[in-house]
Amino acid sequence: MSVLELHNIQKHYEGDHLAFSCKELKIPLGAKIGLAGETGSGKSTLLRIIGGLGKPDQGQVLYNNEDVYPKLDRLIAGHPDIAYLSQSFELPKFITVSEFLFVHPFDDEEVDEVVELCDINHLLENETRELSGGERQRVALAKTLLRKPEVLLLDEPYSNLDPPHKREMKRIIDQLDQVERMTILMVSHEPTDLLPWADEVLVLRNGGIYQTGAPKHIYQAPNDDYVAGLFGEYQLLKATDWGEEKERHILARPEDFSLSKNAHGGNGAVVERQYHGGYDLLVIQVGEEQIRVRSEVEAYQIGDQVRVSLSKIL
Repeated sequence: MSVLELHNIQKHYEGDHLAFSCKELKIPLGAKIGLAGETGSGKSTLLRIIGGLGKPDQGQVLYNNEDVYPKLDRLIAGHPDIAYLSQSFELPKFITVSEFLFVHPFDDEEVDEVVELCDINHLLENETRELSGGERQRVALAKTLLRKPEVLLLDEPYSNLDPPHKREMKRIIDQLDQVERMTILMVSHEPTDLLPWADEVLVLRNGGIYQTGAPKHIYQAPNDDYVAGLFGEYQLLKATDWGEEKERHILARPEDFSLSKNAHGGNGAVVERQYHGGYDLLVIQVGEEQIRVRSEVEAYQIGDQVRVSLSKIL
């Protein structure tokens, strides 16, 4: 069952500039959808269209089989059942977190659940102006969740967060389905954040949906180097250099290579080693090419002669 449907959408900014275009998009009930793409690809525009905050020039947005926009003749923009949390949210100053959150009466059990999930119980009596960026974001999310939206739109919720606050925000978003069974669409500044979270990833380019699929498929079988580059390091190699007869280019990631030490019969040499915490990233000279290969920490040193083979072709 689709909770959201977009049909023949066109949205332009500044005259003829295409911000987003979509012939058809259906979002299943309870799905977690990640939106990836370069800056200006249309990710935030798509969220705003779905949220009732940016009426398309043409086309139809359906929520539970009803057109979203005819119902939005209201002073407050947006659909009441679709919540949009912007990356540029602001909290009112000179009030406490409690005063901000609990303007309307809520069920005590629901309040306790949201406060615990967002880890803000210790902040309730603080003034909003005293909060750190990560704390403000958790408070803003709690306010959004208290509305009990059926669809939640998250526009780069991890942007401008330091690593500890980002980890905390990820934990909260991972557990959102414990509060309510919501349909969630999320844009992330770093598309790799979407891979462990999303049920499906939509890759946008030039205002259109360029590729869709499960995270594993998007990562392992990108349409081209544009998609591949969004989700991590890759390199284009000549297939004939790696055992194929057909002349074509193949796309490979650092973990797609097998590596072994071979002092006499190797086909490459380690020329650079970069430490990345849980693994080393090696630069290996193979003929006229330099190949980037992931390995165990300190398993290889600069100057080692190695045998490199491509274990997986994308």
